[in-house]
Parts: sequence; C-alpha cells; structure tokens
Amino acid sequence: MSKKKLKNLISKKSSESNNDAIEQKVDQSSDKSQIIDYLKKSQEENVKLTDKIENLEKAQDIIFEQFRTLELQRTELEEQQKKLEEASEKFRSRTIELFGKMIDLKKAKKTISQQNEKLEIQQQEIEKHQVLAEKSSQKFRERTIELFGKMIDLKKAKKTISLQKEEIEKHREQLKGLNASKDRFFSIIAHDLRNPIAGFLNLTEILTNNFDVFSEKESKEFIDVMNQASKQLYNLLENLLQWSRAQTGSITYEPQFVPVKKMVDETIDALMINIENKHIKINVKVDNKTIVFVDENMITTVIRNLISNAIKFSHPEGVITLRCNSLDKFVELSVIDQGVGIPKEAQQKLFKIDQSVTTEGTSQEKGTGLGLILCKEFVEKNSGEISVDSDLNKGSAFTIKLPKNKF
Repeated sequence: MSKKKLKNLISKKSSESNNDAIEQKVDQSSDKSQIIDYLKKSQEENVKLTDKIENLEKAQDIIFEQFRTLELQRTELEEQQKKLEEASEKFRSRTIELFGKMIDLKKAKKTISQQNEKLEIQQQEIEKHQVLAEKSSQKFRERTIELFGKMIDLKKAKKTISLQKEEIEKHREQLKGLNASKDRFFSIIAHDLRNPIAGFLNLTEILTNNFDVFSEKESKEFIDVMNQASKQLYNLLENLLQWSRAQTGSITYEPQFVPVKKMVDETIDALMINIENKHIKINVKVDNKTIVFVDENMITTVIRNLISNAIKFSHPEGVITLRCNSLDKFVELSVIDQGVGIPKEAQQKLFKIDQSVTTEGTSQEKGTGLGLILCKEFVEKNSGEISVDSDLNKGSAFTIKLPKNKF
C-alpha cells in the first residue's frame, strides 16, 4: 500500500467519525451555542488529528526507509549465506583431507618418535666419541705444540746448517785456491826459479873456467847474458816475495791520495835499462793533476808488472803508450803495446792462479804468469778492476780502474 492511499484512507475514516459524532451531538442537543462550541472543539480535534496524520506520514517514511534497508540486508545475508554454504562445503572437503592427513601425521609421528629414539641412541654414541675426540684433540694439541717447538728448533738448525754449509763452501773455495797457490808456488820454485838459477850458475862456471880463453868481447857477452838473467831472477823473486806476503796477509793496506803520473814516472825510470835495450819509445799521456786514492806500493807494483810485460812482448823499436781516462768515480790507466798479442782462449786464464799461461818475450824473455795474478789481487785490494783487450800479432791493452776517493 502506497503512502498516498494510506493518507486518504485515514482522512476518510476521520471525517466519517467526526460527522457521526456531530450528528449524535445535534440529536442530543438543539442548543446552537452548544453546537458552535462543539464544532470548535471538533475543529481543534481535527487539527490535532491532522498533526497526528502528518506524524504518521513521517513515521511511514521512516518505516519504508527501514524496510528498504532491511531488504538490502536480507539480500546481503542471502549472499553471505550462499558464500557460507560454499565455504562450508570447502571446509568439509578440507576437513576430510585434513583428517586423512591427521592419520598420516599419526603414522609420521610414530615414525618420527622411532627415529628420535634412534637419534638419541646415536647422540649418546656421538657424545661418547666426542669425549674421546676431545681427549685425542688435547693430546694432538699437546703433540702439535711439541712438534711446533721442534720445527722451530729444526728451522734454526737448518739455518745454522745452511750457514755452516755456506761457510764450508767458502772455506772449500779458499782451500782450493790455497792448494792451487801452493801448487803454483812449488811449480815456480821447482821450475821457473830453479832453471834460471841453474842457467846463471852454468854461465858463471863457464866464465870462471874459461876466463883466460875468452876474448874480452866474448866475456862481455857472457856478462851481459848474466846481467839479463839476474834481472829476470830479481823480478821473479820480487813478485814471489810480494805474492807470498799478500797470501799471508803481511802486506799492510795504507791508501792515500797519489798522483798517477808520479807512480808511472818512477816505474819507467826503474825500467829504463830494459826500455833502452829494446829501443822502445814510451808515450805517457797522463795528466799531472790526475789523483787516485790507493796504496802507493801496491799500485806501483802493478804498474811495474804491466810495463815490464809490455816491454817483454813488444818488438824492438816498438811503442808503448800509457793513457789515463777520468770517469765519474774512477780513473782508468791503460798500458798499450804493439807487440805479439794474446790469443782469445788464453786471455781468460791470465788472472787465474790455477791456470798456467807463460809465453816467451820477443827477445826470449822468460816469465811465470805470476805477475798478472799479483796485479789482480793488488788492484782488487784497492777496490779496483783489471781487464785486458788483445788481438794476436797486433798488441795488447791492459787497463786498471782505480778509485778517485775512499769508498
């Protein structure tokens, strides 16, 4: 029923009730004033009734709104009920599934329980083994510490042995050198020294026994030969003395600043007879201001040996050049001749005590090879170097490198 129909019905019912009441009242009283009063009261009641009707209309609107809300809620409830039924169906299926799984879980729980019992037994065994392992580990740590200490001792011992081995090797090389020096020394005494002395003795014996027979010229020739032999013997003995002193360490090393030209000039003066006998020309290209820091006696011996060798292996009327070259920290002094030269294979042996390299000079001068070995020792003692550059039949150049200042 609509709101409009409901309103008309209420108005109709109200009018009918009022008319019936009026008729009843008219019949009961004919007094006009009473009727008027009654009509006023009726109108007032109609106004009140109209207000009530309006309030009912408002209430009807509220009821209709609530009805519509309830209808919507009912529809939502039906949808929710449908969803609940679907969910309930799924829940029943899930419950059945879970029930099956619960049965499986019971079996699994039983299996797990059995496995746990086994694991406990294994755990007990592991704990026993762990106790034994800890005891073994403690022993192993103690043994490791002990071995580590021994390893340190072994490393120290190995290092000591290595140092001792190096020292033994060093001594072995020194012993080898000493043996070579000893062998060379005895070789020089047995052969190189004995033969010149024997020859000198024979010359003096011949000259003594036949002095009256020889002419003055022949006697002079014998004396010249003896003089030459005595000079060779002197050089040999001088080298032997210097070398033996060097080997025994009895030569004192006293370096000082020395002009190179001073040592060269003094050496040339001492060898002038040999130079004049071969008519050799000496070219000295050494600056007076060239100074070296060396032991003068040692280096003078070196220069004397180098110039003596250059004279020995130079041809008569040859040329010997002494040249200086100034470097940053060193001075190079070269003794250059135009003599017979030295074969390449022999050059490597010149400065080795265990190698014997002797060659006759251009005038049959004899040598031992000891002089160059002595030169090498003395030059190295003075923090220098010695080298050779030679071509066969073209000549040789011996160069010594000497320090300008103290190292």
